Amino acid sequence: MKVGIIGYEGSGKTTIFSALAGVDPSDVVSQKQTIREVRVPDGRIDALSAMYQPKRTVYANVQFVDVMSGGAVGKSMDASALGKIREVDLLAIVVRGFSNGYAEAEPEFEARAMLSELVLSDMEIVERKVARMQKEKLGEQEKALFLQLQSALENGTWLRELGLDRASLDMLKGYQFMTLKPILVLVNVDEGSADEGHAQVVAERLALGVPTFVLSARVESEIALLPESDQAEFLADLGIRATARERFIRAAYEMLDLISFFTVGEDEVRAWTIRNGSTAQESAGRIHTDLAKHFIRAERMSSADLLQLGSEVKVKEAGKFKLEGKGYITQDGDILHIRANA
Repeated sequence: MKVGIIGYEGSGKTTIFSALAGVDPSDVVSQKQTIREVRVPDGRIDALSAMYQPKRTVYANVQFVDVMSGGAVGKSMDASALGKIREVDLLAIVVRGFSNGYAEAEPEFEARAMLSELVLSDMEIVERKVARMQKEKLGEQEKALFLQLQSALENGTWLRELGLDRASLDMLKGYQFMTLKPILVLVNVDEGSADEGHAQVVAERLALGVPTFVLSARVESEIALLPESDQAEFLADLGIRATARERFIRAAYEMLDLISFFTVGEDEVRAWTIRNGSTAQESAGRIHTDLAKHFIRAERMSSADLLQLGSEVKVKEAGKFKLEGKGYITQDGDILHIRANA
């Protein structure tokens, strides 16, 4: 999963990137660290690793990208920034929710300005396509689709809101439209509003129509640099249940409808990320394409059952160890062992 972080000048975008990525803000600026891969926190894989004591434990990863969008509010992003944004799976728009001594915070105005810019960028692509349609040999279905997109964007409607079917989405895959991507607005507030109570009030007041995530970049970046053993106490003092990284990744997984399954053993315990609704055969392909191609069956047990009962033997004795076919829908927290032809 790749998350793009964008925002206008002075929003605190780079500090938020530092907090989510767990790096020092000064290092981001001096070393131009604009991409950072971090592991997905998951207590289940920690517990499974403690049980199996494998040679290695592999967590799922999220890649954060600090897109150098910059510029004053309302200033258009350059083509390079727009190109990077199109490559990500989820967009996080950072807006200023604090006064900076020169101007009062206008998070709603900043968010709507950025959202409008993304709509206009997609509209340019669609309009060029529509203008060429008369010369290109397009099917009637494709022509109708792009006319539908044009009408929606002209009215400020995000393409995600159209409820396009799978065939239409497949047809549009190569265009990487930004208004088809899930979006979070990150409101960067001052230290006094860092607790979750204040954060919820801010999110409800904005009512942007897109998921809103409130945090204090300064506080969270300081927490991210603390040893993990010290973070919990610091968070509790501030009235925050988890780090920004944990809360953000959880929200991102929900928005992208992602879940995790596990493979376990003495050599390796690993978390795998898949789309919710993936079959056992599709999950096998996430491990290796050959496993999907030569799939026979999946041996399955729930990580919750295994951790509760204490061993694979006890899971089997309890009748909770199952054999599943290729059409079985993998559940979040499943442990799979794939059987395949050599």
